[in-house]
Amino acid sequence: MEQYLQLAGALMDMPDQIYNLQVEVLNKNEEQGKVSDEISKLEAKIKAEINAATDANGKKLFSNAEMREAELVERTSGDLEITSLKEKKEALTNEIATLRLKVELLNNKQRNARTLLEFFAANKDSI
Repeated sequence: MEQYLQLAGALMDMPDQIYNLQVEVLNKNEEQGKVSDEISKLEAKIKAEINAATDANGKKLFSNAEMREAELVERTSGDLEITSLKEKKEALTNEIATLRLKVELLNNKQRNARTLLEFFAANKDSI
């Protein structure tokens, strides 16, 4: 009987645990969005510099889209701030994925506990 009470207690705690994890996911998503915005701003600044770049005769240095894109990749890969932000974004992506897995695990445990308690309640006379 004690084990059923413990299972019921755990079942009662799970919605709060799930809620807390989901709030954490929302917060991490918001943080990730801010990091993405910052990356976009920095890349836009670099793109503007690339588009405005001219040689001594006033001719554009990067006259076609492919050259501009290659220069953007070159400059952003060497930019420590952008690199750091991209690493932070990747870490947040991993944290969000882990949190979502934890939510799914708790949902599964909750469903299993509910099923077990229903089974034992229905078969209490034969157990």
